[in-house]
Amino acid sequence: MKTSPEFSRYSRRHFLRQLLGVGALTVTGLDALVAQNAPVVGAEPFRFAFISDLHLMQEGALRSAEGIAACLAAVEKLSPKPEFILVGGDLVNNARALTIDQAEKSLDLFLKIWNDHTALPTHWTFGNHDLVGTSNPLVPIGDKYYGKGLFKERLKMTHLFYSFDFKGWHFVVLDDVEAQPDHSYIGKLFDDEIAFLSADLDAHRAMPTIICAHIPTVSNLPVGMLMAQASGKQPPKDPPKNLVCTNGSKLTEALPQHNVRAVLAGHLHFMEKIEMNGIQFINSGAVCGTYWKGPLYGCPEGFGVVDLGRDGSVDFEYRDYGWKATG
Repeated sequence: MKTSPEFSRYSRRHFLRQLLGVGALTVTGLDALVAQNAPVVGAEPFRFAFISDLHLMQEGALRSAEGIAACLAAVEKLSPKPEFILVGGDLVNNARALTIDQAEKSLDLFLKIWNDHTALPTHWTFGNHDLVGTSNPLVPIGDKYYGKGLFKERLKMTHLFYSFDFKGWHFVVLDDVEAQPDHSYIGKLFDDEIAFLSADLDAHRAMPTIICAHIPTVSNLPVGMLMAQASGKQPPKDPPKNLVCTNGSKLTEALPQHNVRAVLAGHLHFMEKIEMNGIQFINSGAVCGTYWKGPLYGCPEGFGVVDLGRDGSVDFEYRDYGWKATG
């Protein structure tokens, strides 16, 4: 079922009202500024699907295996059909707390479901729930599958940040998940990938570019939390460092000088579209909704359909796939 074009604006208003109270003012996003993008050269129109935050539960609990299969069935029925799938991370749920054996079984089950239900080319993004064993004291840090090792091995990835081209468009996938000594994680871009990103964007100035990371670079959520604190709806404290990328300014400051058209992310499980300096920052809702227990702040279980235009335009439509949670 296709969502209303007004869905992203509604979901953000509804979410902030939950934080601030029904009568409170809402955050509407950052003002759009004039884009400084380079001209489009050789870009072809095509469609891809953006699927994020699938959160396969252990042994497929809460019908999560069925839900992921249903989502992929909806993607396969799209017309025109997507050229590929870009996955925004969090393939399995809470692998940080699992043993290596449990994490292997969860990720292997996920990949079996995936391969059984789609043959579309897939590009993967690492999510915080894909960290293995980092909050489980029984898992040795030196294990080759600890942290990001299992994800890289099973998906045959030497690096978790990379780029690729398709039909005159350029795509950059980033890893902005950093495990912490206290067994938590934060959103952060790494020095080597910032250097990679700078060189990569410089080398592809003539191509319209899409960037993807799991944790958003820009979001209304921290602003909403600060407003909630100011209104007395929440106790005063700094917004958590795991909601948005803590050094995301290193990305946003570089974008206007390049041909970036959109930055995609997941992680927050509700839909946001924010425009800044003429660039869309799109934070998608989740395939799993609220961890397979229903919609989150009115945002249904769903995925993104992204249509790219010959003129460099990016049309992102969030669609639910008719899932009804029973958990």
